[in-house]
Amino acid sequence: MSNPYGQQYDPNRAQPSAHGAPPPGYGTVPPYYHQQMRNGLGIAALVIGIIGVLTGVIPILFFASGTLGLLAVIFGFVGRARASRGTASNGGLALSGAILGLISMGLATWGLVVTVSAVGDAATQLDKALASATASPEGADPSPTKSQTRKPVPLGAVAKEPPFSLKVVSVSREQTVSSSIDSHKAQGSYVVVQVLVKNTSNSPASFDGTDSGLLDSDSKQYNVDSDATISQNLETGQGLYDEINPGQKVTRVLVFDLPKKAKPVVIAMFGAEGSDGAFMYLVKNSELASPA
Repeated sequence: MSNPYGQQYDPNRAQPSAHGAPPPGYGTVPPYYHQQMRNGLGIAALVIGIIGVLTGVIPILFFASGTLGLLAVIFGFVGRARASRGTASNGGLALSGAILGLISMGLATWGLVVTVSAVGDAATQLDKALASATASPEGADPSPTKSQTRKPVPLGAVAKEPPFSLKVVSVSREQTVSSSIDSHKAQGSYVVVQVLVKNTSNSPASFDGTDSGLLDSDSKQYNVDSDATISQNLETGQGLYDEINPGQKVTRVLVFDLPKKAKPVVIAMFGAEGSDGAFMYLVKNSELASPA
């Protein structure tokens, strides 16, 4: 039978359903695939970079700042590479972390230079001060000047070292010193000196004592163990670098690592750059027992 509309009917051809659903055989459209973004390294780079920069502001923490900075740079560039490949969505965050890492490494370099310079200056100053306090120059004037006759003050007496007054309040020998933060073990044994520091000036001033030196009965010189000293002062709640207001007192803990048989006799402390220093006896009768 002919079709008046000019189209042949094919009984085998699939017809649309009454509800408009696609005929069988066409399949379904697959769901859109969401790729899992790997943003962890970019976030880590930013966080570590911020911590590294904050740490780098303190020169003596240059090692920690440098390590954190290096990690931030590595994580940042890897995170940036992932963002470029489309597997991460925080490329800007990763780049910021890498930049902060580079800044942290720069601060670490600056801190290393400052620390080495400060230690060198302190050692030179201490050498001169101890030499002038313990040696009598040849051909000295029969009526020596005040600076030539300056001697260490007795144990427990107050020494004037403008803008501070200083007083040794205790001396002990320890094999280890511990705090809630860390613990340190001496190569020989620690001499732990507690000094009462008072600001006698009219303005705030800082006194950390890390440039102090100790002289034993054989005239051998020892410098402060910086790590152990910083740890002990943080434990007391009195930061080494906090300013002391006029008329106020703080206790500073200074730690020296001496051979077990060494007898500490004199401590030299400096209140201001270029000062002559204050010298105080640590023992009576030049005797201090060593630990067994």
